[in-house]
Amino acid sequence: MPPQDGYGQGYAYFGAALSFTVAILLFGGLGWLIDGWLHTRPLVAIAGAFLGGVAGFMSLYYRVKRDTAEDGAKRRKGQP
Repeated sequence: MPPQDGYGQGYAYFGAALSFTVAILLFGGLGWLIDGWLHTRPLVAIAGAFLGGVAGFMSLYYRVKRDTAEDGAKRRKGQP
């Protein structure tokens, strides 16, 4: 996460958790709507929630990976 003082860092982590949660709910809700249209409830909703979880996790993973690489580059240059 980007270096921030005070409450800013907590908000960055809260935003990451919120995006993970929204991805699960969004894909699960979309699956629920498709299930209602196809009369296959709850198959597509479960698959959508799982896909949302994977997408949210990958988003979080790449964000942490990018932030870790930036922190490592700053440390190699001698910046705090």
